[in-house]
Amino acid sequence: MNRLIPCALLAPLALLAACSGEPVLNDVTQNNAQEMEPLSLPDPVEPAPTPSASASTAAVAAEIPEAFRGRWSGKAGDCGKGSDITRLEITPAELRFYESSGTVTGIEGEGAEIAVTARYTGEGEAWTATRSFELSPDGKTLTSEGMARVRCP
Repeated sequence: MNRLIPCALLAPLALLAACSGEPVLNDVTQNNAQEMEPLSLPDPVEPAPTPSASASTAAVAAEIPEAFRGRWSGKAGDCGKGSDITRLEITPAELRFYESSGTVTGIEGEGAEIAVTARYTGEGEAWTATRSFELSPDGKTLTSEGMARVRCP
């Protein structure tokens, strides 16, 4: 009789499992997975056009002059500090500010005054803008958009 008690307790559980709505696998090789739709792939991407000789010449012509290149800051004491919100680094092809950077697309002017057009990105945004730069006669101060910066060592 002791053997019937455990079987009697299992019978309601078996009935409950049968009512759960899940398919019963009679064969261990069956797969319960639903038939899936085939994956769709994104449209193929067109390869970027190869730059022509004139395009590469234009890129070389769009380099910022050597005299303007370097690290600049609103105050000499802030040079090299990560928290310096006035910092500006100028390379031949980039302008890097505190929270944005721009890739140079064009330069106008010469000597101590130039206007640099660049494609900027920063804080999740992208835009194109032209900024004017004026270099002091001694090359130690750079003024742009009304803000003067000193050259960092």
